[in-house]
Amino acid sequence: MATFTVTKRKNKNSTSWQYDVKHPSFKSGKKRKSGFKTKAEATNAAQQLIRDLEDGNFLEDNKTFSDYYNEWLIIKNKRELASQQYYWYERSLRLFNEYFGDRFLIKNLKRSEYQKFLNEFGQNRATETVRKVHGCLSRCIKDAVYDGYLKKDPTYQVDIRGTKKSKREEKKYITIKDYLALMEYFKSRDEESYIFLYILSITGARFSDVINMLHIDLNEKDELIHLRGTKTSNADRFVEVPKKDIKLIKSKLSKLPKRTNGKLFKLSHNAVLKSFRYAKKQIGLNDDDITPYALRHTHTSYLLSKGIPIEYISKRLGHYNISITLEVYSHLLDEQKKEQGQRVKELFS
Repeated sequence: MATFTVTKRKNKNSTSWQYDVKHPSFKSGKKRKSGFKTKAEATNAAQQLIRDLEDGNFLEDNKTFSDYYNEWLIIKNKRELASQQYYWYERSLRLFNEYFGDRFLIKNLKRSEYQKFLNEFGQNRATETVRKVHGCLSRCIKDAVYDGYLKKDPTYQVDIRGTKKSKREEKKYITIKDYLALMEYFKSRDEESYIFLYILSITGARFSDVINMLHIDLNEKDELIHLRGTKTSNADRFVEVPKKDIKLIKSKLSKLPKRTNGKLFKLSHNAVLKSFRYAKKQIGLNDDDITPYALRHTHTSYLLSKGIPIEYISKRLGHYNISITLEVYSHLLDEQKKEQGQRVKELFS
């Protein structure tokens, strides 16, 4: 049951009114607000607050971003993610608190200040790193807007840019010849880690996409693999794969013990990386900088080289929107434009 009182405040130059509303939902037991010009204004405001409390529409205006973010992590089951992925959610909050302070109120977050935060973090860091932090924070912030803690989205069209050059582009890719050779080697092995790598190579999936897969996600009839990604709103997706590949994967998995939780795999990043390194040696690819993530990039490169539209590729990769795909693979698209331009010239030669 909420109750309220209205009192007059006087100083040398002016008179104002304030209200005190008592309700068990407040941390201190009551909420005070002053600065009203008349007693009627203070009374009306107090009564509106009580109505909002009774209707469940009241939101604390002293909610810290840190408190909201931690509650959001629980509600969104982020703590169930793979440790490496969850690390970025934890790190993003630490970075936010280091810049704004851990008592920063969520209602005070402004677009200009958020942009300054990204700019400062981007100093001597790669754009990809800045994007990871922004990705974790922005999902929470957008939900805060929907929940009513913020009137506008502070992340709207912010510039995500680092000053440090990313790892050399050639280190993110392998040749199509090596890519196809690796897939053949993965197919030749029956161990769990190699089956995992084979799925990565034929779908362009992330580690987090595949590690969450269940047996029902291998749809041989419709030639689809369901990737239960959690990184973006588009990450949960169905990817077209030839029936023979799904049949091969299911055949190999049938030789392994089934897990009671229904999941296909229980692997660490290190286990997959170890198998990938061994596979590289077997095909003569002696480059320590090439990681399993190169399979995703090279898968994309391979599709582009075959003329597959970027709109389809973006959805296949599970990107939040096509602009991310265009930015990440801009150099590949430039190469494709040159090839298409040459074909056009040949048409008229």
